[in-house]
Amino acid sequence: MAITERLPSIGNQKSIIWRILLPLVVLIVLSNAAIIAIIMGQLDAQLLDSTKRNLINESELQAVQFRANMLELTRDLQFLAETPPIQGLIRAKNNNGIDPLDGSTEQQWISRLETIFSVILKAKPKVQIRLIGHDGVELVRVDRYGQKGDIRLVSEAELQNKSQSRYFTETIALAAGSVYLSEIGLNREFGEIVEPTEPVIRAATPIYSDEGRLFGIVIINHNLQATFDALKALAGVEHPFLIANHAGEYLVHPESNRSFAFEFGRSSNIAEDFPAAKDLLNNPKTDVVSGIAEADDHDVVYALRSFSYNPENGHNRLILAASHDFRNALAFKDRLLNKVYFILCIVLLLITVVAVYVAKRIASPIVAMRNALKRDGLATRSEDLPIHDDGELGELARVFDHLLQELSHRQDLLEKEVVERKVIEKELRLNNQKLASLNKDLEQFTYIASHDLQEPLRTVQSFVELFTQNYDEKLDDQAKVFLGFINESTERMTALIRGLLDYGRLGAESSVALVSCEKVVADVCADLALRIADVGGVVEYSNLPVVMGRETELRLLFQNLISNGLKFSRPDVKPKIVISAEKIEGVWQFSVRDNGIGIAGNDFQRVFLIFQRLHGRDKFEGSGIGLAHCKKIVELHDGNIWLESELNKGSVFYFTLGNKIDG
Repeated sequence: MAITERLPSIGNQKSIIWRILLPLVVLIVLSNAAIIAIIMGQLDAQLLDSTKRNLINESELQAVQFRANMLELTRDLQFLAETPPIQGLIRAKNNNGIDPLDGSTEQQWISRLETIFSVILKAKPKVQIRLIGHDGVELVRVDRYGQKGDIRLVSEAELQNKSQSRYFTETIALAAGSVYLSEIGLNREFGEIVEPTEPVIRAATPIYSDEGRLFGIVIINHNLQATFDALKALAGVEHPFLIANHAGEYLVHPESNRSFAFEFGRSSNIAEDFPAAKDLLNNPKTDVVSGIAEADDHDVVYALRSFSYNPENGHNRLILAASHDFRNALAFKDRLLNKVYFILCIVLLLITVVAVYVAKRIASPIVAMRNALKRDGLATRSEDLPIHDDGELGELARVFDHLLQELSHRQDLLEKEVVERKVIEKELRLNNQKLASLNKDLEQFTYIASHDLQEPLRTVQSFVELFTQNYDEKLDDQAKVFLGFINESTERMTALIRGLLDYGRLGAESSVALVSCEKVVADVCADLALRIADVGGVVEYSNLPVVMGRETELRLLFQNLISNGLKFSRPDVKPKIVISAEKIEGVWQFSVRDNGIGIAGNDFQRVFLIFQRLHGRDKFEGSGIGLAHCKKIVELHDGNIWLESELNKGSVFYFTLGNKIDG
C-alpha cells in the first residue's frame, strides 16, 4: 500500500475555516451580549447620577448668579450712601438749612439727590430709591410709578412716614456700613399689592453724620424679575425653574397662581412637591439634597439647593429646585441602545469577512504540507515541512513572544506609575484635609472676630457711656481720664478687628473685569475731596490705563496710598501726590509719589506687614493695616509692590499688575 493511501484525511480547507469562524462568531456575539446586558443594567443608575450632578451644578450656577446680583445691589446702595449730596444735606439741616461749605440749601441738595436717584433708576431695574430721615419721614423718593412706568420725582406732599415699617426699625439699629436685606415679596404701595405684580427685595443702610449721629437710611426697592428671568435662562427649556423662600413658600413656579401665594393669604410650599425640602427647611447647615420624586405617570429627578444671599444675616435664604423628567434620559438610553445594536451588526459582518480571510491564511500552510506528503510520500524532505522550519508560524510565535515581553514591561511600568500616583493622591488627600482644617479654623476665626470679639467691645463702650452719663458729676478728673483711655482702647480694638476682617475678605467674591484706573482715581479723589481741601493737598494724575482687574480692590488700593500721602505729610509742606503709569515688558507699572515725611530704609518691608505702625497713635491715626491691604490687593492681581523713600523728602510706592490681568 502506498504511503499516500495510508495517510489519514486531513480535511478540506472549508472545514478548517468553519472550525475557526464559528467559535469566533459565537464568542463575539455572547461576549458583546453580556457586555451590553451589564452596561444597560448600570446605565439607568449612571444616567440618574449624571442627571443629579448636572442639576446640582445648574443650581450652583443659579445661586452664584443670584449672590452676584445681591452683591451688585449692595454696592449700588453703598455707593448711594456715600454720595456727597447726602452729607451736604446733613450739613444743611444741622446749619439752619444752609450748607456751611458751599452755601447750598437743603432743597438744592435734595434736588441733586433726586437727579442721582433718577440716573440709577434709568440704568438699572430699581422700583424705588428713597432717603428716609431718622424720624421715619421720607425726605427724597424717586420711583417708576409715573405715567406708563416713567420715572417720577415724588412731591413733598406725597412723602410718607415709614417709622413703623420693619425695614426702617431694623436698619436704624445697624452700624455704619452695614446693609439690611429684606425678605422677597411683591411690591406694595399704601399696603396694597401693585399691579402688575413686581417681585422686589429691599436693601437699606443707615446714614450717620460725621459726629456719629443717626441721620436716616437709604433704601432701594429692587425689581427681581430680570434676575429671576436670568436664573430661568440658566435652567434651560427642559428644566422647570422653581425658587422658594426660607419658609419654603414659592416665589417662582411655572403655575402663576402658586407664585407668591403667601402674599394673597394662601400657601404653596415646596415641601408639597419635594418632601426632601423639609431637610433644608429644618436644618440650615444642609446645602443640597437630591433624589427622585414621583409625578403623575413618571419619575422626576431633582436637586434642591439652599443658600444665603445676605452674608450679614443667615436667615435670608432661598431654595432653588432644579428638576428633570427622567423619561428624557431613558429615551436617550433607548436611542443609544439602538445605535449599539446597529454598530454590533456592522462589527459582526466585518469580523466574519476578516475571519474568513484569516482562516484561509492559516489553512494554507497546512494544505501545502498535505500536498507535499501526497506528492513525495516517505521521501518528503524535512525542509519541505513547516513543522520544524523557521517559517511563518515560528516567526509569528516569536513575534507573539516579543509582544508578551513588551506588554509585561509596559505592565511593570504601569504598575509603578499606579503606585506613584496612589502615593501622590494620598499626599493630595492629606493636603486637602489640612487645607479644609485650616479653612474651618479660618471660618471659626472670622466668626469669633465678627461676633465674640466685637460684642464684648460694644458692651464695654456702652457701659462706659452709661457710666459717664450717670456719674459724670461724681467723677474726678483722673477717673474721667481713665474712662477716656478705656473708650479709646475699645475703639482701637474695634478698628483693628474690622481691619483684620476686611483684610481676610479681600478678593473673596469679587470678579475680574475691565477697570478704568483713571475713573477709579477720580472717584477716590471725589470721596476724599473734603480731606484734600482740609490739608491743602493736591493729587495729580493723567493717562492712567484701563486694565483687567477687581474694581473694588483697586479702588481700595489707590484710596489707601492717597490717604497715606495726605496723612503722613510734613507740617510745613502742603501734601502733593503724583500718580502715573507706564507699560514695562507687557506689564503696567504704577507709581504713587508724595512729598511727605518719608520712611527709613530698614522699614521698607515692615510697612507692608499687618498691624505694623512706624509712628505712635498720638501722632498719626490708623490701625496699621492699610499697606497690608495694598500688598494683598496687588498680589491678587499677580503683581508686586515696593517703595523708595528718603526721610523728610517723600516716598514713591511702585506696584505692578501682572500679565494674567493686563489690559
